[in-house]
Amino acid sequence: MWHDYFKQLEAYLKWQQQKMQSLEQVVNDLQQQYEQLKKKPHTTIEKIEYHFDQLKVETLEGTLNIGLNPATFGEDTIENFAVPKSQTIIPQPTPIFRNIQTAVHSYLQEEGENIIARIEQTYGRSLDSSYRQFILQDIARQIDDRIHFYLRQYGEHEQENDTLQQTIISYLKRDIEHSIDTFLKHLPREETNE
Repeated sequence: MWHDYFKQLEAYLKWQQQKMQSLEQVVNDLQQQYEQLKKKPHTTIEKIEYHFDQLKVETLEGTLNIGLNPATFGEDTIENFAVPKSQTIIPQPTPIFRNIQTAVHSYLQEEGENIIARIEQTYGRSLDSSYRQFILQDIARQIDDRIHFYLRQYGEHEQENDTLQQTIISYLKRDIEHSIDTFLKHLPREETNE
């Protein structure tokens, strides 16, 4: 009986010793990685102050590089991320996509001005017609991405196409109104014709 107990105790001690050795190895590896990271050049950014009230943007153009660090340009350049033209796959719009797109664009053209006018009254704002058109054009550019988002979320084949189509159209109408509401709510007073 004691013999079995000591055998189990010895096995347990061996297991603990192996576990400690593996943990020590992991700690050593982490220390080496830490030392390598300390040796890499790093960029220090001092205090940055933004004065958005003094900024008026009429046209925004350019390229936004997300996830690229100037310190890593020697290792990975933007060209390494480019997709060759032969591998570019442009998905063909499905009939349900086209139907939703047509319905939502029609809704935006027919009701967009009325929605903006109603929300302007809610917040006591008054925009000029070119600014209203800018808002509607900006929303129109985002519709296709939102349709794809909802189609991926609900799946094209999970329910009847008409039901899915009407559901997504109602969500997009809600999104349009919500985005206009949010935009006007946070629009600085000097942007309006007041």
